[in-house]
Amino acid sequence: MPNGIMKDIIVKVNNLLFPVDFTIVDIEEDTDVPIILGRPFLATSCAVIDMEKEELKLRMGDEEQLIYIQ
Repeated sequence: MPNGIMKDIIVKVNNLLFPVDFTIVDIEEDTDVPIILGRPFLATSCAVIDMEKEELKLRMGDEEQLIYIQ
């Protein structure tokens, strides 16, 4: 059960800014589990994921950011 929702929080990824909604939950910390980007964020950022090249491309307007993933 979520503790709350924070709406339209600005998240900066390198030089790009995205408005993001966060659902607040109370869970145990597990530093071995990476943060999973949700589908709404991937849609907002016009994400293009190329698993063969290990690249994640994010766009906001005319700006684009390429992030290498593994």
